[in-house]
Amino acid sequence: MDKDDKPHGFASKRDIAMVARATIELFGNGAIAKRRERLSEVKEGGNVQSIEYWQLLLEEVERLHRRRHKY
Repeated sequence: MDKDDKPHGFASKRDIAMVARATIELFGNGAIAKRRERLSEVKEGGNVQSIEYWQLLLEEVERLHRRRHKY
């Protein structure tokens, strides 16, 4: 396992990256809003692992979105 692919709880960076790319393909420019909405729902539930997962996913979607519009 590459040092950059260390698992975060139950999801690896590779998993997060694949899901983020799929989210952008599915929702396009609305991907960030969809992930923020889901993160707020998960925060209400209070599950720490779920919050961490959705936060990492949101950060990756935002990073890919910025990168996509920069070039």
